[in-house]
Amino acid sequence: MPNRSLSAEAMRDLFSQHAGSALLALAVFRHPDLAEPIRITNSTTTLQFEGDTYIGLPFQLNLPDDVEERIPNLQMEVDNVERTLVEILRSVDSPPEVEMTIVRVSAQGSISKEIGPLPFTLLSHDISPATISMEIGYATDILNEPATQDIFNPGLSPGLF
Repeated sequence: MPNRSLSAEAMRDLFSQHAGSALLALAVFRHPDLAEPIRITNSTTTLQFEGDTYIGLPFQLNLPDDVEERIPNLQMEVDNVERTLVEILRSVDSPPEVEMTIVRVSAQGSISKEIGPLPFTLLSHDISPATISMEIGYATDILNEPATQDIFNPGLSPGLF
């Protein structure tokens, strides 16, 4: 089960004027056609976390709004300086899975996981010369799925009516 709450140290850093650490987002793009996943972080430097290397590629996450009757989706905008991501988005025929994790990097260089991993799917993308805009969310519309596969009507369950 993914962790969805921040530690006391992360909350302290969020509310302080001068934080001693940084919160970074890690994104992992997976697809069956890829030999290995693409890992990026919203930093300008490469990051080592849990034995994996994340390419420093500045991106911005716009968190979803809270609207009733609609599943919220993340908006991710990546600077189009690394062509690897563009090649992958153009070469795959089905949407890749995207796993998001938030980590806290202290001034001493220690890294601790704060939130995640959160599994998503790439729903849509738009590639321009300057940026790659992506909508990331859930592939299944769980709000409009039936609660069960059984149907209870007078013909099938007369004792209920």
